Amino acid sequence: MHTPPNKKHTIPLGTKLSYGVGNIGLIPVIAAMSFFLMVFYTDVALISPAIAGMALTVGKIWDIINDPLFGWMTDRTKSKHGRRRVYLIYGAVPLMIGIFVLWIVPVGLPPVSAFIWIAVTYIIFSTVFSITYIPYTAMTAELTQDYDERTNLMTVSSVGAAIGYAIGSIAMRAIVGSAETPRLGYMIAGAVFGVLAGLSVAFVAWRVKEPKEFKSATSKMPIVASIKATFHNKPFVMLISAFGIVRLAFTLMQASMMYFVVYNLMESRDAIGPLLTVLMLVITAFIIFWKWVGKRWSKNISYVGGLLIVAVCLFYSFWLGKGDMDILLIVGSILAIGMSSHWVMPWAMLPDVIEYDQLETGERREGMYFGVYGLVDKIARTLGIIILGWVLEILNYVPNVPQSEESLLGIRLLFGPIPAVLILFAIPILIYYPINREKHAAVVASLEETSQGALIQSDKKDSNTQDIAA
Repeated sequence: MHTPPNKKHTIPLGTKLSYGVGNIGLIPVIAAMSFFLMVFYTDVALISPAIAGMALTVGKIWDIINDPLFGWMTDRTKSKHGRRRVYLIYGAVPLMIGIFVLWIVPVGLPPVSAFIWIAVTYIIFSTVFSITYIPYTAMTAELTQDYDERTNLMTVSSVGAAIGYAIGSIAMRAIVGSAETPRLGYMIAGAVFGVLAGLSVAFVAWRVKEPKEFKSATSKMPIVASIKATFHNKPFVMLISAFGIVRLAFTLMQASMMYFVVYNLMESRDAIGPLLTVLMLVITAFIIFWKWVGKRWSKNISYVGGLLIVAVCLFYSFWLGKGDMDILLIVGSILAIGMSSHWVMPWAMLPDVIEYDQLETGERREGMYFGVYGLVDKIARTLGIIILGWVLEILNYVPNVPQSEESLLGIRLLFGPIPAVLILFAIPILIYYPINREKHAAVVASLEETSQGALIQSDKKDSNTQDIAA
């Protein structure tokens, strides 16, 4: 069993800030996809929503394989750069290319060719993104084992994520709007985001070092056994179930936001900029607040409090219509307060299940856990975009013209009530989530006792060996 680091270990502020830089480059990609990928396919590339949705589904099948596979690979990796950093070092340049090709679609593709193009470019992107993002996120479980220090780390990291989200949502719109054509704008944005992501990953590899305790602590478990053991971890299964449901809810809301503002509120596309700016400013401002709440309550209950605020605001948004943009800004500000908890709590909760698993299996398998977690994240994000595409197709959505009543009803439901109902399904799971501060401390104490016992046995064995040799 690997010797755990000091459970009271405090991460230097410089390390926290350097780690957060990774999110400044990686999160814009996720944000841009959530808000604009389907709009890019339907309104700019002029591809049928159903074709785009089916192509993304094919790409998602590959995600089901690659995320656990790459996570398992990092757990078993041995290199002079460590288990995680080596993928950041050599993955930075391919990551730039993969992000760039995602936002390119040739003009005038017939349906079959469009389907193939989207599927292939998404698979390329998904592969290079996973091989860097999974080891990056897995490092959070290795930097400290302290329950509250992990919240502190994720608070700083979440500020970086908020900055990244602002770049991905606000800057994307600004770049596209300033280009000669929207198609060219998305291509330029893809290049900018690709370079930013690659540089941020390289910076983390340069500044953040893996603890010596874990640098060579590779897993010996075969991949099938590793996957089975992961899904036998009850707290982890509860966490990814709730997280996946919430992520799907947020993706539906984000992906339909542009349609909601333009076609339901009858505002110009430029109106999305101020709305996103307000959302990101409030989310960033309240990250520290949720850190404070998490230290007084348990992480799961803090998360529930934020989600309840979001659900109420989403239900209310259903009744907004033409001329209500100012009201949406107010409702969005309140919603962002609750949404801010989602930026800190689930990512601070995930590392806690690693020690729970280590107590059961005797191995640390951060890569597998973060790989499966990332898979659930990407499935929920892509499923939200696919659902939006199919609903628009079924309800006879026509781009760039006033919509029918049935299309508007679908857009309003997907932006507000449906995500709210999904969030309400996730809340009971989080309430009964079993790992709190006391439970985690007991698990870490048990690991230390086991580790000390193994060390004593090893010393006795070495002593006996020396006596025999003498």
